[in-house]
Amino acid sequence: LPPALVGKPLYPTVTFKNVTLHINFGPDQHCTLPFRCRMLQEAALDDVEVSAYREPKDGKYEVVFPVCLPDEGTFEWLDWFLMKNPHYTELSDRKIIEWCLRSGLWRP
Repeated sequence: LPPALVGKPLYPTVTFKNVTLHINFGPDQHCTLPFRCRMLQEAALDDVEVSAYREPKDGKYEVVFPVCLPDEGTFEWLDWFLMKNPHYTELSDRKIIEWCLRSGLWRP
């Protein structure tokens, strides 16, 4: 384990290029494995980092899909929007790259 990750929560590691992925965070395994594998819900509280999220009052979640022209200020607008609305989460190439870099990967 790299020294920068010692003592920090570790998340499932996924290769995300040209793959389809299914992750089972449920209480039971989908099939029997030839080794003991604990499910996420069996983890000790000392071994996980639980984060709270705001559940909508009406039970309906909101998703925003901004539609912008390339090289016309998309990320500037998004930075402004997220500053005003911190309860939203950005899913984009730049966030995946940022996550990779914070996880110890390097950019060539």
